[in-house]
Amino acid sequence: MTNASPITRVAAHSLIWNVPRGRSFEPWLDEVVAAGYDGIAIFGFQIEDFLDDPAELERRLEDRSLRLAAVTAFMNDTPEWSKQIMQFMSRLGTTHLAFSDFDTTLTIPLAAQILNERGAVAKQHGVRVYYHNHTGGVGETMTEVEQIVDPDLVGVMLDVGHATKDFSELPAVDRAATFLDRHWSRIEHLELKDWNEETDLNTPLGEGYADFDRIFGLMESNGYRGDWLTVEQNGHEGLSRGRSPLECATQSRELVRRYGI
Repeated sequence: MTNASPITRVAAHSLIWNVPRGRSFEPWLDEVVAAGYDGIAIFGFQIEDFLDDPAELERRLEDRSLRLAAVTAFMNDTPEWSKQIMQFMSRLGTTHLAFSDFDTTLTIPLAAQILNERGAVAKQHGVRVYYHNHTGGVGETMTEVEQIVDPDLVGVMLDVGHATKDFSELPAVDRAATFLDRHWSRIEHLELKDWNEETDLNTPLGEGYADFDRIFGLMESNGYRGDWLTVEQNGHEGLSRGRSPLECATQSRELVRRYGI
């Protein structure tokens, strides 16, 4: 299969390595390079380590020919902190900001309001806001996710692993691919993750139910609006059959490479 979008690059999310910070950060970047990735995706709270000196993160990335592809933040972040994240991202030329949630008191209307408020501010900084579907979040099922996004201020993304686990309206193998098929013309950001009952979301790509043939087939036949794909795995859970984060990240990268990317 050939790559329909020659500018597409692949980033590794820090979650695979249990969110390294401090002294672990640069060794993590070296493993990202060793596994064959073009960039990284991090959590907003990791930006705290570089907030006073964005050039330091730029230097560490440029030394390894890496880019900051995306940031994951949280719906209960304050507006002030969210704005700081956006300003930091703008400095590094990073456009994808995904907001996730674990707040069981959050409603869909309130989530949409928060996202639209964040989206309006982000637009001023050249950043695009997305809702990140998540187990236990207000947008867990396919029906819930489809009710949240605003077509003007909030872009459409998918966490493939959480969709495969949580979109209970369909059989597991069809969940992520069906959502993407319905909304492909609006999909701007993809987190590639897999899921099965044994290793849950700490599963390298290709070992779960996600139908990557269908997903990459959409990309080949219809193009892809995004410029990055992010590979993610819940590496903090300790359920990946004893394999290291580097082994898992390399295996997932090889699967994506088989599709020509």
